[in-house]
Amino acid sequence: MADFDHIASTYDNSFTNTLVGKAQRKLVYTSLANAFPNFNEKEILEINCGTGEDALYFSKLGAQVIATDISPTMIKSARAKAPPQTTISFEVLDINDLDSFKKEQSFDLIFSNFGGLNCLTELEIKSFLKVASRKLKPNGKICLVIMPEKCAWETIYFLAKFKFKTAFRRGIKSGVSANVEGKGVTTYYYAPKRIQSFTKEFETKQLNPIGLFVPPSYLDPFFQKRPEKLEKLVQKDLKRINNPKFSSISDHYFICLEKK
Repeated sequence: MADFDHIASTYDNSFTNTLVGKAQRKLVYTSLANAFPNFNEKEILEINCGTGEDALYFSKLGAQVIATDISPTMIKSARAKAPPQTTISFEVLDINDLDSFKKEQSFDLIFSNFGGLNCLTELEIKSFLKVASRKLKPNGKICLVIMPEKCAWETIYFLAKFKFKTAFRRGIKSGVSANVEGKGVTTYYYAPKRIQSFTKEFETKQLNPIGLFVPPSYLDPFFQKRPEKLEKLVQKDLKRINNPKFSSISDHYFICLEKK
């Protein structure tokens, strides 16, 4: 069973449709609009698509989308969400098998949201970036949303609860077992500079924080009764959406790399 099969039926309720989930996705889409302003008739490959929320967004903007995930159950949920006449093709794919996937096709954009690449080791990410460069059209881009090695929100929250090991868990280079609704999933955290150092095929076009003020999703219950407080945090993040210096301490960061 793939690591995320067990949460496919509950993922939208536990993240996508929550206040924090919507807030974080708003920040991602704002970042995307700056990095990739025109999706019409563009060919997009999405990695780790989950239940297809982002694929549906791209499709509504006129893109042709191939949305992939290692979890067959996630793909099944994504197909169920898509309208009958859709420009999206949902397919099961292990990111480590990307090189042999759709060899005849190239893409304008490769996209991965909300820490999908954090399930990969350093060697696997380096391999992914090399393969991605071959899958892209000239001047094609990859836009990734990744969890960094530090998170101000997480450190402060767990220190306040006297959970010192958890407060600094992101800094463990060998990876940590993250509890994903009762199942341990090995997770690795990467600072922006590390991702940039992994490749010579790309140059960085954009880097910005996702969730400097907007909290991690596990704090959503607190904000369910305080939506106005969360909206104020969203506006604070939007004011810093073009400032890369906070990317290394936010919950996630958005990085856009362009093929040289």
